[in-house]
Amino acid sequence: MKKLIILFFCCFAFSVHALAAQTKPGGVIVKKSAATKNKPAAQPVLPEIKPVPFHIPQVQRVVTDSGIEAWLIEEKSTPAIAVSVLFKGGKASDPKRLTGLSSLAMSLMDEGSGPYSAEKFSEILAEKAIGLSFGATSDTLHAGLETLRKNKEEAFDLFRLALTSPRFDRKAVRRMKEQMYAGIEARKGNPNAVAGERWARLVYGDHPYGHMIPTKQSVRAITRANLRSLIRDRIARDNMIIGVAGNISAEELKPLLEKTFAGLPKKSRIKEVPPFTPELSDRTDVLSMDVPQSAVLFGHKGIARNDPDFYAAVLVNYSFGGGSFAARLFNEVREKKGLAYSIGTSLNVSKASPMITGSVGSDNAKLADAIKIIQEQWREMAQNGPTEQELKDAKTYITGSFPLAFTSSGGMSSFLTGMQYHDLGIDYLQKYNDMINAVTLEQAKETAGRLLLPDSLFFVVVGKPANL
Repeated sequence: MKKLIILFFCCFAFSVHALAAQTKPGGVIVKKSAATKNKPAAQPVLPEIKPVPFHIPQVQRVVTDSGIEAWLIEEKSTPAIAVSVLFKGGKASDPKRLTGLSSLAMSLMDEGSGPYSAEKFSEILAEKAIGLSFGATSDTLHAGLETLRKNKEEAFDLFRLALTSPRFDRKAVRRMKEQMYAGIEARKGNPNAVAGERWARLVYGDHPYGHMIPTKQSVRAITRANLRSLIRDRIARDNMIIGVAGNISAEELKPLLEKTFAGLPKKSRIKEVPPFTPELSDRTDVLSMDVPQSAVLFGHKGIARNDPDFYAAVLVNYSFGGGSFAARLFNEVREKKGLAYSIGTSLNVSKASPMITGSVGSDNAKLADAIKIIQEQWREMAQNGPTEQELKDAKTYITGSFPLAFTSSGGMSSFLTGMQYHDLGIDYLQKYNDMINAVTLEQAKETAGRLLLPDSLFFVVVGKPANL
C-alpha cells in the first residue's frame, strides 16, 4: 500500500549537502552555579579523519532543440539511471479550502496513466524493475524515475505517461482519499504531529504556510476536476527543473528528454507564495495532551540560502544542534543531564521564509529543565559563537561526508535539482568544500549572533509538562 507522507512544518529544504542531522538524545540533573551555567560544556574531541580520495563528478548541461534543459552526471560504472524533476508550486500553493490537493494529486500520478489502469501500470513497472515516485513539499512538486539502463526507453515513456496523462480514476481517488482520512485521524493522537500543526498555525497565521495541513473536510472537497487543473497549471515546461544521473550520455539523453517532456504545457499558472518573516518572541505555548512525554518544536527566523553568511550558518548549526553527538545541545541536554530522548536543530531554507528550527522530546517532569538549558545555550552561542575546536570538527565532518551525496544515482539526480532550484551554479560541486573551509572563526562568531536570536526563541509544547 502506498504511503502518503504529510509534512507538517517543514518547508521545502534542499540540504546543500548536510545542513543538519537530527539527533536522538538522556542522565542526572546537575545544577550549575550562576557563574558557570552559561558556559559551553567541554566537547568531545573527535579523532582525526583523513580525507577519502574522491573524484568530484562533472555536471553537464544538456539542452534539446526545443529548449528542454537538464543537468547530467554521467556515471558509466552503474547499470542504473535516475531522473529527478521539480515543479515550482507545492502545498502552499493549494487553495485554502482544498488543503491536501497537491499531496493527493501526486499520490495518484502512477495510479493508472494513459491507456493503462492502475493495476496494469503497476504490473508493467514491476516487470521492468522501473521505479516512479511522486510527492509534494511546501514549495514544490517532485517526480522521480529510476530504471536499469537496458529499460531506459520504456521507462522514460512510462514516466511521460504518468506526467502527461494521469487518469485519476474514481476508484483510485476514493482509495487514496481514504488513506488520507486515516492519516488525518492518526495525527490527532500523535503529539509530534499535533505540535507541527500548532506550530504552523501560530507561527504563520493566515500565510499559506499556515494552512498546508489537510483536514477531512478539505480532502472531501477535492474533485477530479481540481486534480486535473493542478496538473495542467503546475506540471509545465517553464516550471520544471530536471536532474539526471547514471549510465547515460548527453547524446542518449537528449531525445529521451524531448519525448518525455515536450508534450507538457509550455506555460504554468501557479500562485506565488509571498515572503514572510515571523514576528516571534521568547515565549512558550503549551497545549495539554495526556501523554507521558512532551513533544516540542522551537525556533525563529533564519538566514536565507543566498545570504553571504549561509555557509557559516551551516557550521554554526552543526556545532550547536545539528551535529549528532558532537553538538552542544545534545551534550548539554541529553548526555550530561539526561533531560531528553531526542534533540536537534536544522536550517530550513525555504525561499519564502527561512527558519532555524529544532525539536526535543522529553519526559513531562524533565521538560521545563530541558527548555531552560536550551534557552541558556541559545543565548551563549549567540553571544560567543562556536569554539575553534567546534568549528574545526564541523568542517571536518561536513567536508568529509560530502562524497556521501554521490553514493547513488537517485541521490545525485536529486542533488542536481536542488542546485538549480537554489541557483547555486553548475560548478557548485567543485566549490562547496572550499566555501565551507573558507569560513573563519570570526565569521562564525558573527554569524552565530545573526542566526541565533534568544529574544525571539519560540517554543510549542504538546503534552503535560510540569512547572511550565
